[in-house]
Amino acid sequence: MAIVSPGKVGNSLTAIIEITLDVQTAEQMDAFEASIAGVAEVTQCYRVSPGPDFIVIMQVRDMPAYHAVAHRVFTSQANVRNVRTFFSMHRAKFDTRTVISPSGA
Repeated sequence: MAIVSPGKVGNSLTAIIEITLDVQTAEQMDAFEASIAGVAEVTQCYRVSPGPDFIVIMQVRDMPAYHAVAHRVFTSQANVRNVRTFFSMHRAKFDTRTVISPSGA
């Protein structure tokens, strides 16, 4: 595995997207996750609570590229009720390490 700066490979726009589904059954949540898993521009997807149903992180080249992916991915799904996107202006921290807790903690 290699960690590459998205900007170095032409994907300098980070979109942080809140997704709310119209119907939140387990089947509908799983279906959304399955559909988003195949989108190359999506680097992370989290099911969250409270608030929106999902937070999706997407790396794209620019705003037109974001618009094209968002239109293709989100508007094609009848169960997506709301999409709210934030665009990163600066990444203050990014780390792939994780803290290893002692067992039993």
